[in-house]
Amino acid sequence: MGRCGENFLSLLDNEQISIFCAYDKDYSSYRAKIINENLFYHLGYENIKQCIFMDQIHSNKVEIFTKDFINFSCDGVISTCKNVALCVLSADCLPLLLWHKSGIIAALHSGREGTFGNILKESINQFYFLNSDIKNEEINLFIGPSISQKNYEIKGKLLSFSQKYFKDFIKNSRLDLKSIVKEQAKDLNIYNINDCNICTFDDEKFFSYRRDQTKKRFVSVIVLKDYNV
Repeated sequence: MGRCGENFLSLLDNEQISIFCAYDKDYSSYRAKIINENLFYHLGYENIKQCIFMDQIHSNKVEIFTKDFINFSCDGVISTCKNVALCVLSADCLPLLLWHKSGIIAALHSGREGTFGNILKESINQFYFLNSDIKNEEINLFIGPSISQKNYEIKGKLLSFSQKYFKDFIKNSRLDLKSIVKEQAKDLNIYNINDCNICTFDDEKFFSYRRDQTKKRFVSVIVLKDYNV
């Protein structure tokens, strides 16, 4: 289970992994960068050596992080590296954080386009490049703070498209992205779904583009631990 903090939300913290959201400041300046220092030490996460931030292009593109990683133009990154924090910037879009006990983690920016393009499925396909023996039932999915259906009204062509392809997730012109992701997870036989149930629009501790048209972003983070380094 997680731990409490004034400027962060812990979703899981055990001997193997930390998963959390930090909203103590605007983290958008780190977009498309590898930071060779611990940005979260002040929040009590002492073991982090690197922080990886994607460019986040509103797609379903997923990359595998290695020491030669250079392609930041994606919305998902996967890693088996210890003490390397995979980071997702958001302010209403869904941060999806994945963990398999074999030591594979992923951080996904599942906005509208990423969700429609099933970025979750794209990431699981990549998992098999790293370990062909994994079972989807053993994958844990964590859903960070994101906008709720009641606050996500859509119109025009987007509404027409959603009514055509995602009609079961529309109510009174409001789209339920989170329920789409959960349905996609179950189609992939992922049942260990941990939803923090926080709406970024309603909870003013979190940045929300829909509420304030802000360019600021909080960050959701997943990191494998190795205290021997």
